[in-house]
Amino acid sequence: MDLRSAVAESDLTTLRVHYDWRNDRFGLALSREWDGDTDFARYARVFAVDQVPCRQPRALGGEQARELIDQRGAAAALSQLESLMRAGRHEMIVLNVHRDLGICTCNNVHSSVLGLNNGHHAIRAGGIRRHAPTEPEHEVLVDGLNLGRAMSFKNAGARIPFGGCKMTVRCEPFALDDEARLGFVAYGIDSGCFFTGPDMGFSPELADALRARFTQNIVGGPGGAMGPTGTPTARGTFLAIQEAALVAWGGGLEGRTAAVQGLGAVGLPLAKLLAEAGMKIVAADTDEARLHAAKLGIGAIRVVAPEAILQHECDLLAPCAIGGVLDAAAIDQLRCRMVYGSANNQLAAVSQDDEIELAARLDGRGILYQPDWTHNTAGVMAGWEEYLHQGDARLERIEPHLVRVCEEGTRDLLAEHRRTGKTPTALAYAQVERVIYPEA
Repeated sequence: MDLRSAVAESDLTTLRVHYDWRNDRFGLALSREWDGDTDFARYARVFAVDQVPCRQPRALGGEQARELIDQRGAAAALSQLESLMRAGRHEMIVLNVHRDLGICTCNNVHSSVLGLNNGHHAIRAGGIRRHAPTEPEHEVLVDGLNLGRAMSFKNAGARIPFGGCKMTVRCEPFALDDEARLGFVAYGIDSGCFFTGPDMGFSPELADALRARFTQNIVGGPGGAMGPTGTPTARGTFLAIQEAALVAWGGGLEGRTAAVQGLGAVGLPLAKLLAEAGMKIVAADTDEARLHAAKLGIGAIRVVAPEAILQHECDLLAPCAIGGVLDAAAIDQLRCRMVYGSANNQLAAVSQDDEIELAARLDGRGILYQPDWTHNTAGVMAGWEEYLHQGDARLERIEPHLVRVCEEGTRDLLAEHRRTGKTPTALAYAQVERVIYPEA
């Protein structure tokens, strides 16, 4: 049995797992925090985040909670989760399960350090991603934890005062006027003390619906002052690619070939920027509509099967879809000079050490790579701008910061790489981990 089912079948709502990585200790709590008939369409109108109606609250901590999970047959699932949290030094996960609505949210908190005492309700920042309810829980947890860890480093790299967190939502797609599910998601956001924006499977239009009716702790919708964050994210990655090209082959992009995996909210604008710079574009996507849009927007583009894109011979491989695409076997089959894309967690790793090891494997093959969180940060910069200034947010306000982090930051990182011979990944983590793990 998975953890979500164990919570639901115990007539409970919430599982919290806290990890004290300094002392290698776990804290566990199970609780009932709302009634099954609670109308979350009334959230943030009739009741607040700390006033959710519950006629019969219940709480179990420590060994009681662990025993109940064991009784429900979910001890193995909990053990796997704790192993993942230990490997990545994750602070906490909070699983909220609404059995009647068929929806489960999970706040994957990696680190809160950078956001402590920042003066805002949100002390963490990260995206929100939807998974189908049929996806195996372990895979969803791996994805959410990896993304949460990446957000800690991305926020540090972007130099904004927030810790790292990612929310995953397991449910079927729901409509923009489904106020019960919108309200439940908003409760998960607000109770998690973080601000968020739409990611894969969670449409930007849902962000606008949430913002209009339930919470101001979500940004990045098309109706917001900044609009969708895909375009600035693509620009930041493009600036890094230009700098990396000078190292990888000592020149510009014109006449070179880019293989772009994924033509979504960031992949398509990145492909356009690369084409405008003179690159030949080879692309893959599972969505025919996106391929059609790319052909209209870019013109000359060669389409290959999704399963072939990683091994395609090219100068630049740009993963811009789901993460975890580059494990040791995939790296050994690459036929490119550099890997720079907008996808989060491109390396198939569950810890910092795993990433550094895979990055060394890329370096050993003569392939230039630096962590995605060092250059795909413009989205979170835009989100911070919108969160801070609301309707007065301006894209041009973040432009100098974007250049400083993505372009100048890449230039400095690669200069240090050439000077020391250390991989950009090892160098980047060494620079930032002192901030995220101050007492390590």
